[in-house]
Amino acid sequence: MEKLDPVAQAESLPQAPGVYIFKDQKGGILYVGKAKDLRKRVRTYFQGRETDIKTSTMLSRVAEIDHIFTQTEREAFILEDTLIKEHRPRYNVKLRDDKRYPCLRLSVQEQFPRLSVVRKTKQDGSLYFGPFPSATSVRETLKAIHKIFPLRSCKPAQFAHRSRPCLNYQMKRCLAPCCHEVGEEEYGRIVQQVRLFLEGKSQRLEKELRRRMKEEAQALNFEEAARIRDRLAYLERLTEGQKVVSQDLFHRDVIALWRQGGRVGIQVLFIRGGRLLGGKFFTLKDSGLPDQDIISSFLRQFYAEGKYIPQEILIPAPLEDIPLLEDILGERGKKEIKVYHPLKGEKGYDLLQMALENAKEKLVGQLRGEGVLEEMKERFHLTQIPHRIEGFDISNLGGGLAVGSMAVFEDGEPAKARYRRYRIKAVEGIDDYAMTYEVLLRRFRRGKEEEDFPDLILIDGGKGQLNIALEVLRELGIEGVDALSLAKKRGPAEEEKVYVPNKKEPITLRSRFPSSLLLQRIRDEAHRFAITYHKRLRRKEELTSMLDQIPGIGERRKRALLEHLGGLEGVKKASAEELARIPGMNRTLAQKVWEHFHGEEKGGTYANQDR
Repeated sequence: MEKLDPVAQAESLPQAPGVYIFKDQKGGILYVGKAKDLRKRVRTYFQGRETDIKTSTMLSRVAEIDHIFTQTEREAFILEDTLIKEHRPRYNVKLRDDKRYPCLRLSVQEQFPRLSVVRKTKQDGSLYFGPFPSATSVRETLKAIHKIFPLRSCKPAQFAHRSRPCLNYQMKRCLAPCCHEVGEEEYGRIVQQVRLFLEGKSQRLEKELRRRMKEEAQALNFEEAARIRDRLAYLERLTEGQKVVSQDLFHRDVIALWRQGGRVGIQVLFIRGGRLLGGKFFTLKDSGLPDQDIISSFLRQFYAEGKYIPQEILIPAPLEDIPLLEDILGERGKKEIKVYHPLKGEKGYDLLQMALENAKEKLVGQLRGEGVLEEMKERFHLTQIPHRIEGFDISNLGGGLAVGSMAVFEDGEPAKARYRRYRIKAVEGIDDYAMTYEVLLRRFRRGKEEEDFPDLILIDGGKGQLNIALEVLRELGIEGVDALSLAKKRGPAEEEKVYVPNKKEPITLRSRFPSSLLLQRIRDEAHRFAITYHKRLRRKEELTSMLDQIPGIGERRKRALLEHLGGLEGVKKASAEELARIPGMNRTLAQKVWEHFHGEEKGGTYANQDR
């Protein structure tokens, strides 16, 4: 393609909304952008103003400026997103975070609501709270709520068919609405208290609980008053550790950006009800685009369809398209959304500064570790700096229950949310090569579908395992991913060795190099993750088989026992009376189960009655 004068091309664009597309001499798409006025926007790139070196590099490669005219700026906004997803241009912001963060769903549309963990919000009448920074944090919150508030935890199918209260009722952690042990009005009061807690209205909730405790005490219901007192004490302990960062009760996200060393760090802080729940940090390659373009693109990708969107979003730079962003995000969140850039002295400015300090600190920390990654690139003849490394390991321990693991490190640190486990499905017996092939094939088939690849894969093993990795990449037509294998030492006098593609002799892994220590750490983490998973499956199989040995306990009863008593340990600890209350069980079977774990000579709850 002949390179045309970009200034002349810019002048020929219409003064109308639309999408502009920068292409190189081969017709490849370099960048896609939107504009309210195409000519005015594209002109700004070629007016001789000082630009970042990366932007200058992009502009030097532009051979053609294509455009698609739209009727409105809103249509241009939507079309830009579509084209970026389809073509994934090199210089556009690509957010490597397609996961949805966990939320808590309170099903207030049901007669007796319950709390559950979800990753996608729906317009189903439920209330959604979050997002939480990790699955661990949301599980801890759910566990704490069930300790304080006796909400039902069973799923709708269990709730509809239960004939007697479950163990949670015996433990005072459920009011057993399934068996009509509580009325809708009283249960509704508990639901309202949970709602106040999740909305961050702790002071109002504590006031309500104190009032109720006083009423119960005056009515001589001392047992109920004591329960409310304990609930209040636990609530106070739970909330005193949370950091209050805002006096209002708004839900807001605060977004800050820091650029340094060819990287862009973006910090998001999650504030719910004035309390800081946590945050998420992202690192992007700096393509030289203005802050405004990066933030606008980030917002549209981060708040994708189905993700939770708070009432307010604080941003680090003013954007031209804020009204349009608020409109689009408001449609996705089904509520009014405010996006704004607070100035010094305005509400939210201090929160923005807090997010900025976090973004700077985390990005500088990552850049400090990049020296190790650069050393790794040179020492092991990699084609690129391995910002993202995926380590793979196989665990079979005698061929049974073989599993594979993937540990992920980003900029030298574990990214545990990206770890994955694999059950070996297609290989029988002990065949490490075949198992490695299966795990890598499954990982990279999916990666090809989602265009999600690491910079480097590290295999635990020797040259054979490395060749398997290279074969999978060739088979799937994947380029640009480096591969290494790390072989353990065979004797105390030997050192570990790294096998590199196209090199006959391995490279000795010497501990004086920081890159060597990082490779060992990744290999050990993948190994730990695989062994942990393998042991868990083996233990589950062994324990579950213990129930299979009891006459009269089939799959249905086994599942009911494990579900209602929280696993085999719960079954072993339960009395015969508790076992008999499980749906599908009776006194005779309960006695058999109890005796199986405790021995006939000890007797059970029904022992004397049945003999």
